[in-house]
Amino acid sequence: MTQARRPRGRPPLSSREKVEAVAIELFLEHGYSGTSLATIIEACGVSKTTFFRYFASKSEIIWYAFDTHTRHLRRLLAEADSSEPAMTVVRTCVVDALRASIDERGIWMKRFIILDSSPELRPEGSTQWTSWADAVSEYVAGRLGVSERGLVPASIGGAVQAAYLATLRGWQTSSKPASGLLLELEADLAPLCDVLQGWLDRQGPHR
Repeated sequence: MTQARRPRGRPPLSSREKVEAVAIELFLEHGYSGTSLATIIEACGVSKTTFFRYFASKSEIIWYAFDTHTRHLRRLLAEADSSEPAMTVVRTCVVDALRASIDERGIWMKRFIILDSSPELRPEGSTQWTSWADAVSEYVAGRLGVSERGLVPASIGGAVQAAYLATLRGWQTSSKPASGLLLELEADLAPLCDVLQGWLDRQGPHR
């Protein structure tokens, strides 16, 4: 008996992904605070028990991917070739972390739009972005052999984060493919990282 072949194309979404996709669309349409957990559960056609099997709370739909992204950035920095200039490593890892996070369905960018435009998410968002900047600061501090709270590492973490955010915000309404965003991010970071590398080079032998 010949086994039926699965049709080619995009693989089917998991139940968790379906819940995530429905919730993200509801947040975009009605706002984060305007979308209740009950509304999400009803729209997804799942039970409350099933929802909590996938997500611990409504806010986790937004934040779990951010946490994953930042952990991946830290891992890339930790595994990078230390013979490369520090800011070359930072630029490459920031772009590669984003490459791993964006998806063809556009969920990652939609999530960014929601968290960037929802006042009720800003307090936690500030903590999340601080953690992201700290990943860069800690890597630079390790290369310099100084505290990550020092002027140079902290300033570099903040500067790279600001450039990263500016590029993402510029793409919120873009219909271009994700590959274009990655190219633009790398182009935006290159001159900044060149300047910051010059600053690092003046700090001493550790770069």
